[in-house]
Amino acid sequence: MKHRLTLLFVISFLLPFSIWAQVLTPGTTSGFPGTQNPNDRNGFPNPATQNNQGKSKGPQKNGRAALDDSTKQVYGPNTMYYVHESDVVNSRDTKRRVDTTLSLFHRYLFQEKSGFLTANLGNDGTAVRNVFFQSPGSLGTQLGYSVYSPYAFQSDQVRYFNSKSPYSEVEYNLGGGGQTRLNFNFARNVDSLWNIGIALQRMVADKVLTDAAFKSGEQSLLGQWGLMLHTNFQSKNKKYRLLGHINYFDQGTNDQGGVKLSKTLTADEALKYIDNTAILSNSLSQSNDKFIKFHVYHEYVGWKGLQLFQSLDVENRTVKFRDKAFQQSLADGFYPRTYIQYIQAPTEDSLYNENQWSSYSHQTGLKGIYKQFVYRTYLKQRYWSVYNPMNESKLDRFENYVGLWINQSFNQNIDFTAEGEYLLGSDYRLKASFQSPIFQVSAQRISYSPSVAQNWVYNTSYRWKNDFANISMDEISGGINLKSRFIYFKPGITIQRISDWVYFDSLATPTQTKLGIGVFRTSVDLGGQWRKFSWFTKVYANTQTGPDVLRMPNLLIDANLALDVQYKKLLYVQFGIDIHHQSAYYADAYQPALQQYHLQNNYQIPAFVQIDPYVSLRINRVRLFFKMSHANYGLLNNNYYTAYLHPAMSRVFGYGVKWLLFD
Repeated sequence: MKHRLTLLFVISFLLPFSIWAQVLTPGTTSGFPGTQNPNDRNGFPNPATQNNQGKSKGPQKNGRAALDDSTKQVYGPNTMYYVHESDVVNSRDTKRRVDTTLSLFHRYLFQEKSGFLTANLGNDGTAVRNVFFQSPGSLGTQLGYSVYSPYAFQSDQVRYFNSKSPYSEVEYNLGGGGQTRLNFNFARNVDSLWNIGIALQRMVADKVLTDAAFKSGEQSLLGQWGLMLHTNFQSKNKKYRLLGHINYFDQGTNDQGGVKLSKTLTADEALKYIDNTAILSNSLSQSNDKFIKFHVYHEYVGWKGLQLFQSLDVENRTVKFRDKAFQQSLADGFYPRTYIQYIQAPTEDSLYNENQWSSYSHQTGLKGIYKQFVYRTYLKQRYWSVYNPMNESKLDRFENYVGLWINQSFNQNIDFTAEGEYLLGSDYRLKASFQSPIFQVSAQRISYSPSVAQNWVYNTSYRWKNDFANISMDEISGGINLKSRFIYFKPGITIQRISDWVYFDSLATPTQTKLGIGVFRTSVDLGGQWRKFSWFTKVYANTQTGPDVLRMPNLLIDANLALDVQYKKLLYVQFGIDIHHQSAYYADAYQPALQQYHLQNNYQIPAFVQIDPYVSLRINRVRLFFKMSHANYGLLNNNYYTAYLHPAMSRVFGYGVKWLLFD
């Protein structure tokens, strides 16, 4: 089987390159949705107004000015651009510019960048979950250990540059609780057709709960590395194009399990203190998630209406968890049971969970453009396998997909898109959307496979082998855009019906409900700009029907108010305040041994309001911010929990700097 797979991938990979050899033979600024960015005036100087400081001499030649030695070439954000792979795949002639504004620059934590639509365990870099239910991004069986994956570089967000000059991007953020992040990006053109680049990220955070290691001076909670090597190439005749990257990620976490309660210390009382003891107080619990992914996309334009494209993906991943104090944690009730008499663990007193995942896939198809109509059709083949060393067993599957994507543009601002994908004999996705300046509407139906973690686990404390039915979801969403010179108003609605939902119960055991779950969520996006003031408010109101096995808050509010000040055209300053509110609900607990959030019925997370004042500055090509997170801590309320028994960060000071270099 492996030999046939290897031969298949070699042939599918080399075939388009035989075409390449013939081809090479000589012969969005960021800002508020629905409006122009209110901070465009904080962007870098336009190099078009600075490139001709010297005087040109001599006559015009071939429509271009002959430049003398006194003319100085100035590189900047308007002399370079980048594209995402989706722009190329969908035949969009898009040139994206790097963000140079101060708009929301101070939001450096992951949950802040998501608009507080994600939550973690109180520290940046800890296990992530969506606050509201989201449809899956891909079909087919997934590993299901994914709480750290959002921190890694995402394939659909890789920036493929045409930088002309060497481009560097350095960002450093430091916040309370040791939340430190360093990002470095570099790209340069080898020549006018070929660009190469590297992206590096490092994240660390300190513990907020006391354990044995903390008492001895070891405060490190987590460490994370991310490395991306990327390249893009286009032939001189523009008939061949290649995009590719290698993505490496390594996350290590010293899990603490949450606040340890007692008869005298309740969950409410624990919120009054910042020196609580951890449940896993022996400091012998560790998680690790490590992967390396290889991705390449290439296409050949024979004719505008008939083009050949292909993408190839290879992934190897290992997910581990170990608690060397398993017996003590079991006695404390953190784990539900033990199979240690049946399983030989790596050490005598240890809970150990490991999964070794491999995936290989290719997607090959045709696409084309006819006037304002774009189509794409493809065949996809995928082979995945997962190995569990605890019982030396393996699961694997070979999957075949077919897909179709079409887009009809009626003008620059109105278009219709429809797509469908089918995993033969199993999963499918049908989706259609209509976009216009006045309103947007979309509808989709998805049926997707449960994950490996939901169907198959075998370790010291958890063991099951299920055969759950596919999970199905119907969704309709839409919104209206209303705006004037100073204000915009965007009401929206999302209706979801989820069938055969698989969830982890209060013992972190997977269960499938046959009853349908209904979700009805309205939203209002309101904001605008007046003189030097800009503001926005996003409100989400959520209600549900059916079994109470999918927990979400009923109300979530995210707001920002900013004042922009300019001093002598050299210093740009933005004074602002963020306000975030979330209603009370039974937020999920987290089980690190499985990397899964699961239900809990012991404690309703109280409602809270968090207020974050900040100051952002730009001096030439350097941007800085200074921010006081949770400034209202101890005033309007004590602290709050981001997940069951995992307190949020108390009042902390943070700052950051980002420097862009274009030569």
